[in-house]
Amino acid sequence: MTSLRVAGALAVALTAPWASVATARADAFAQFGAVSVMASPSCAGTVSADAQVTPVQVDDRVENGVRVAIHYDAGVYDGSCALTVTASWANLDTGASGRDDVTAVSIIDGHYGFIGYANTTFTTGTGTVVVTLSTHPGAQMRMTI
Repeated sequence: MTSLRVAGALAVALTAPWASVATARADAFAQFGAVSVMASPSCAGTVSADAQVTPVQVDDRVENGVRVAIHYDAGVYDGSCALTVTASWANLDTGASGRDDVTAVSIIDGHYGFIGYANTTFTTGTGTVVVTLSTHPGAQMRMTI
């Protein structure tokens, strides 16, 4: 009976320190801060972006994916301005990748000024996914799905 008590105490002593350790996982949301852009000679401003893990409907099933959104603030201008950003993704675990152009057309909003918003969704599968944008060279948003 004493050997069972010793074995039980040893098992508790070895596992107790690990009971408070949380499972490490990457964020399901990432974002880029605002950077200056010039969409055309008369349209300058800033663009920021975010990405989040999201389910994607593909035919009659749901797949794992990422939604990428851009937020374009054109500042002061005459007429309407459009900004096209190339969004690329790569799944580091499977090797799958893709890209798409996202175009935000700024509209006049009496309260916020001249703003534009656009998004696209990628079917990425599970794994670690890296998203890059042409407006933020050298930067990446990394998520685990």
